[in-house]
Amino acid sequence: MAHEEITNFSCPKCAGDMEFGYIAGHWTRLRWCEKEKTKTIFAGSPLKKKHDFWNAPTLVSSRCVKCKIGIFTYDN
Repeated sequence: MAHEEITNFSCPKCAGDMEFGYIAGHWTRLRWCEKEKTKTIFAGSPLKKKHDFWNAPTLVSSRCVKCKIGIFTYDN
């Protein structure tokens, strides 16, 4: 999904405007887990395969401030 496509989303819950931005990681990879709690940073599947050790990972995203939900792209 291109940056332009994710900026043109309406909120799937309230149909309001979405705010474009990024989900930023801190020192580690961003991962998808099916469980709420894990005991390791290696649990789950990585959301961004290319990871630079010196830079925190980021994901292109949009969020609805009113509904507190977001849409993001991964592995980009």
